[in-house]
Amino acid sequence: MKIAIIADDLTGANATAALLSTKGFTTMTCLDDHDEEETRFDVISFSTDSRSVSSCEAYQRVAERVARINPEETLISKRIDSTLRGNLGAEVDAVIDRFPHLMAIVVPVYPSSGRICVGGSLLVDGIPLQNTAMRNDPKNPMLESSVVELFRQQTNKSVGYICLRDVLSGESTLTKKLRELYRSNVRIVIIDATTADDIQQIALAVQKSKVPFFCVDPGVFTSQLSWLKFSSGRRRTNKVLLAIGSVSDLTQRQIKKLRYEREVYIETLPADMLIEFALHPQNTLELVDRLIDKTRTFDVVGVDSVESPEHICRLDTLAKKYGVDTHEASCMINRGIAEVVAQILIKEKSPISGLYGSGGDVMVSITKRLKGNGVVLKDEVEPLAVYGKLVGGLSDGLPIITKGGFVGNDDTLIHCIDYLVTKISSNTAATDVN
Repeated sequence: MKIAIIADDLTGANATAALLSTKGFTTMTCLDDHDEEETRFDVISFSTDSRSVSSCEAYQRVAERVARINPEETLISKRIDSTLRGNLGAEVDAVIDRFPHLMAIVVPVYPSSGRICVGGSLLVDGIPLQNTAMRNDPKNPMLESSVVELFRQQTNKSVGYICLRDVLSGESTLTKKLRELYRSNVRIVIIDATTADDIQQIALAVQKSKVPFFCVDPGVFTSQLSWLKFSSGRRRTNKVLLAIGSVSDLTQRQIKKLRYEREVYIETLPADMLIEFALHPQNTLELVDRLIDKTRTFDVVGVDSVESPEHICRLDTLAKKYGVDTHEASCMINRGIAEVVAQILIKEKSPISGLYGSGGDVMVSITKRLKGNGVVLKDEVEPLAVYGKLVGGLSDGLPIITKGGFVGNDDTLIHCIDYLVTKISSNTAATDVN
């Protein structure tokens, strides 16, 4: 067992385990004690069912769980609710009292769900927590937005805080701050963050600082830190590449929904840039390197050509500019997307393990550029959205999902990506076991 997740409810235990599964870890959520399972899985996730009990009872339940963990071998993640409900202080105290040398790194954010921390306070979709519907939660009404103040009210440990300005200053500043706080006997530190890049910087700094620690967060920080800590020697990654050529209104809504619901990095490329890529493939190299670098932070990266109406180009204008007809201009755009995809996939030690393509013409161009023979279909994810594997060529066996630009509803892209990630994770787990 590399990582032990201790959540205060089953939903949280499953949610964090799922995030780690997408990173390629084998995971199991335990309802009871299963010592024999701890050697079979990278991640064991436990629920203490302690969100709505007394602080004393919550402390005891967490204490009983951590007593069986060796922090020298296993990273501890104290999973907290994304709206800070429950016995935060008591449950973190239970870990520190058992392991006084550990510092609790509290990164209480989930950016893709609108949870960010600024000035030590939690904002939900830009609104202070105490002004959201959580104020009227029947079991755990939230009347305080300050994460720092909540911990100070609930713990007798020394509480520190690192502001967003220091986070944005980068890894070196964060590393220095963490070491200073630890030497000052601070054992709980709350850190501001607003984006996945912020979380990445924090995780890198924690690793570099060499401060003994455990994670306290809703799951995203644990997922990123775990990947950095344990990725060495893993055989594959579970990164998905998006190639979206459709310009339909539905596709635009699907991308918008994906951006809101999941942590993704997508670059919108102008049509004339894509044509230049088709004409001059070497011009893709900077973009390719940037997208591959972004896989350090994001599990899903990619390119599209339209995300809002103003991105839509006039094919007749482009045709005139390049001296071709409108059909050829459209084909050149598709070939530009295909060139970017191919350059990423054929890169030495490419982290990409799956491809999502939207737009039939785009997928034809990608298959041709990769010198593939076709696709072996395995399943229908949704009507007219299919899962399969490329056959032959430069990416033989690559798992893919493809669909048309007018297919599905606003949630279809999310469904497709989740399906693809699950398939890739299952294949990786099987490979690692074998």
